[in-house]
Amino acid sequence: MSASIVSAASACPRGVTRRAAPARPTRHAPPTVRGPRVVARASIPDPTPTYVEVFDGQSGQMEKVLSQGVEAVTAGGLDWSFRVGVPADGAAAAVPNKVIFVHGAGLVAFTYSKLMKEMQEAGFQCYAPDMPGHGGTSKPAPGSDFRYDAASYSAALEAFITETGIAAAAPVDLVVSGFLTSQAALLLAAARPALFRRVVVLNAPLGNGHKLPDALGVYNRPFGMGKGAKADVYKLAYFGNEFALAADRIAEYEAPYGGAGGEAARAALEATCIACDLKSLMEQVATAFRARPGPKVRVVWGSSDKYLGDAPMYKWTDDVRASFDCMRKVGHMPQEDFPQETAKFIKAFLESELKVSALGSVRLSKVGKDDDYDRD
Repeated sequence: MSASIVSAASACPRGVTRRAAPARPTRHAPPTVRGPRVVARASIPDPTPTYVEVFDGQSGQMEKVLSQGVEAVTAGGLDWSFRVGVPADGAAAAVPNKVIFVHGAGLVAFTYSKLMKEMQEAGFQCYAPDMPGHGGTSKPAPGSDFRYDAASYSAALEAFITETGIAAAAPVDLVVSGFLTSQAALLLAAARPALFRRVVVLNAPLGNGHKLPDALGVYNRPFGMGKGAKADVYKLAYFGNEFALAADRIAEYEAPYGGAGGEAARAALEATCIACDLKSLMEQVATAFRARPGPKVRVVWGSSDKYLGDAPMYKWTDDVRASFDCMRKVGHMPQEDFPQETAKFIKAFLESELKVSALGSVRLSKVGKDDDYDRD
């Protein structure tokens, strides 16, 4: 087996328009999609498939498309909103383990909607919470018991997993991306290996050379010059990618920061950026994952990321003996730029038996491909 193998999606993703000069969209709900309902319950024993009707421009008809439901649960003293996606009616489950997706600071669970659909079609049951302070989940006032630091986010996520029971039958698989809240989820996975089977890291800061983008770094300006700055989620979500985001998707990202709850969401984002020291978090994550045994880790990386360079990722995978896949012409949000290819790599990793590490020994060199699956 080669000591270093990098898989790349060298072709331009089909069906995606190359980045054009950005035009700020107006907030509106997509007129051709009927959204899922919100259901509150104490646990999610047997979720059923959710579909939305989408207008097909070729046929001129409304088509039923697999999607996710949006549900609610109270856990750890917080009211959570989260997306639930299951395979289509009659589809067999790929693995017994459920998959939980954790978004980065400033974003929402909606960021995974296209990727979750791909995973659902491959037979996976998926969950994606809005993290505290984000989306439809509670937004405690800064200075309250919820401190918006990594420890608070980790504890809250563990409470969510416990309350929903998604890890009751088997450990969950974790997918993370983005900044700060993703590092909190990684620290939880390292600290609670019994809860997590495998970990997939999409583009997220991992080491020296990675820093917060301007839209988040503004809150850490010296002498408090960034205090009260607006939440520029348009800039955060749009400018790290290789391809343009559609206006309706940008509107979904911006929605929590407008209206009556907009200031609470903005204050929560500011508190998160101030309470979470990115450099310290990256060091903690690297230290935690070097201390094996723990969940097996694969990085699925968009190498055209406008925020995060490749070199720190390669060093991190060496340091923690993780494997990786790289996709060219894919930016900071692989779940948006190329969800089909991203799902292919995640699926292959989650379904593989990891024969290369079956003896439980550490990997002595960078591994890019396990020897028991073919990713073509």
